[in-house]
Amino acid sequence: MKIQFKYIIALATVAGMTTSGCKKDFFNRPPEDQYTVGGYYTTPSQVQSSTNALYAAPWFGWNTKVSWAITELASGNGRSGSDDVKAFGNFSVPNGNFELSAAWNSLFTVIAQSNAVLYNLPTVPASVPRPVVNNALGEAHVLRALAYFHLVRIFGNVPIIENPLDFVGSPSTVPVNPVTDVYTFIINDLKFGEANCTPNVAGTGHVSSGSASALLAKVYLYMQDYENARKQAELVINSHEFGLLGVDVAGKTYADLFKTANNNNKESIIALQWLATGGYGFGNGVQASLAYSSEITQTGDGYGVLAPTFDLLDAYEPGDARRKPTVMLPGDYYPEINIAGGGYTVPANASSQGTHSQIKKYVVGSPADNGGKSAFQSTGMNTYMLRLADMYLIAAESILGSSAGASATGLPLTASTADATALNYFNTIRQRAGLAPKTTITFADILHERRMEFAIEGDYWFDLCRIDGFNSANHPKAIAIISKQDRGDSNTDTPPKRNGNGYFTPKNSDFLYPYPATEVANDPALLQPPVPYVFK
Repeated sequence: MKIQFKYIIALATVAGMTTSGCKKDFFNRPPEDQYTVGGYYTTPSQVQSSTNALYAAPWFGWNTKVSWAITELASGNGRSGSDDVKAFGNFSVPNGNFELSAAWNSLFTVIAQSNAVLYNLPTVPASVPRPVVNNALGEAHVLRALAYFHLVRIFGNVPIIENPLDFVGSPSTVPVNPVTDVYTFIINDLKFGEANCTPNVAGTGHVSSGSASALLAKVYLYMQDYENARKQAELVINSHEFGLLGVDVAGKTYADLFKTANNNNKESIIALQWLATGGYGFGNGVQASLAYSSEITQTGDGYGVLAPTFDLLDAYEPGDARRKPTVMLPGDYYPEINIAGGGYTVPANASSQGTHSQIKKYVVGSPADNGGKSAFQSTGMNTYMLRLADMYLIAAESILGSSAGASATGLPLTASTADATALNYFNTIRQRAGLAPKTTITFADILHERRMEFAIEGDYWFDLCRIDGFNSANHPKAIAIISKQDRGDSNTDTPPKRNGNGYFTPKNSDFLYPYPATEVANDPALLQPPVPYVFK
C-alpha cells in the first residue's frame, strides 16, 4: 500500500498521461513527455485525450492473467494446472499469491490515474468549453467506479481513495471502508458520469452517459435493488445507443463480437482498448495464455494454460451457437484463423489441460488474420467490461426479483416468472444463441443463461458470489452449485474417460480473497475493522 499510495500522490502532479489528440491510436501510447497542468490542458483536444490512458495500460495487470484466474477458475468455467494460478481453482489461494497482488495493484492503478484526471482537470483555462471538461471528468468517474466494482467484489472492504492528497504524510495507515460505503461511492461516481458524460458516443471507445447508466444497472442488481436495476437497464435498452449484434445489427452473429475487426461494435458498452503494436503493457496479452498453440498465433506464443472444465462443456445445450466461439473442440473448423492457409481445424488430440477442449473466446489468430493487430503476447482485441446483452438479462432478473421480493439470502433458485416483458428480454438473448424460447423462467434459468452468454468474460464467479444475498457472509446456494462441478481431467482413451478428480467444496470465507501480504505489511490498517467513509 505504501508504494501504491505514493504512486497515487505522485500522479496528482502529472497532468500529461498521453500526448495530444484523441484518435484511437493514442489510447495506449506511452507518455512521451511530462507536462505541468498550466502547460498542457489548454485546448479541448488535450482535455479530451486526458482520459485515453484510463482504457488500457492501468488495466494490464488485471486483464492479462488474474482476471481469468479469479473469475473463470474459481467459478468452475476453466481449468489450469499452471502453478501460479491453479490455487484459484481449488480455493487455496494464499495472501502471497503474485496474481492476487497483480489484481490489487492494477485496479488501484486505474483509481490512481482516474484521480489524477479528477484532480487536474478543474484547473484548465476557461477557454476550454465546460461540457468538454465535464465529459472528461465523467469518464474518469465511470472508470474509477468500474475499478472499485471489481475491488469490492474480490476483497470486500477496501480503502476509498478520492483525493490523492488525503494521505500525504501518512501513506502507510490507510483504513478500509465498509462494503456498503464502497457501493455508495460507486453509485455516486456513476451518477456523476451519467449526468456529465456525452450521450450517444457508442463506437468511439470512450464511455458515455449510457455506459454509466448501464453500469449503474449492474451495481443495483448486485445490491438487490431490483426497481432501480430495471429502470437503468431499460433506460439503456430503449435509448438505442447500443444494439445487439445479430438482432439490432443485421449480418452479424455472436461470434463476430470476438473479432478485432469488430472492436467498439454497437453492442459494446464499456471496453478496454488495446494496441497490439504498442509494446508490453499496451496490448491485450490474453491470447498468449489461452490459445492452444503457436500454430494459431504464429508469433511464438499460445500456451494453452486455460481450458474449459467438463462442467462448462456439459452446460451447453445442443445447438447453442455460443459454444464454438467460446470453446474449441477437436475437429472444430475456424475459417478466421490461418486465413491464408485455408483456416484452422482443432487437432484430434488437442487437450492442453486434460479436458480435450480449448478456449476460443479472445483467441483471434495471427497478425495476418487481424490486419496486423496482433503480435507476440499481444493483440488489439478489446476486452469487454460490459455489453448490451447484460442489460437484457439484468432487466429480466429485476422483473423476477421484484415479484419475488428482496431477501437477505437472495432469490430462491426456483423463483419463477411468466411475465411477458421478462420473457421477451430473456428470450431475445436465448434466441440469438439459436435456442428455443422459454415460456417460464426461474432464477436458475437466468443464472445459467448468464453463464453461457458471458463465459470467459470474467462474470460467472461474481454471479455465484451474489446469489446468496447482497454482502452476505454465507453462501449455501453457491457452495451447493460449485461442489457438484466436475473440474477434473480425463485419460487419453477414445473416447476419453473422466477421472472424477476435480470436485471441490469451498468454504464461506473463500468467496472473498485475502488482502495481498505485501499490502498488509505496508499498511497493517487493512486488517483492522472498517471505518465508515466520510463522504464529501
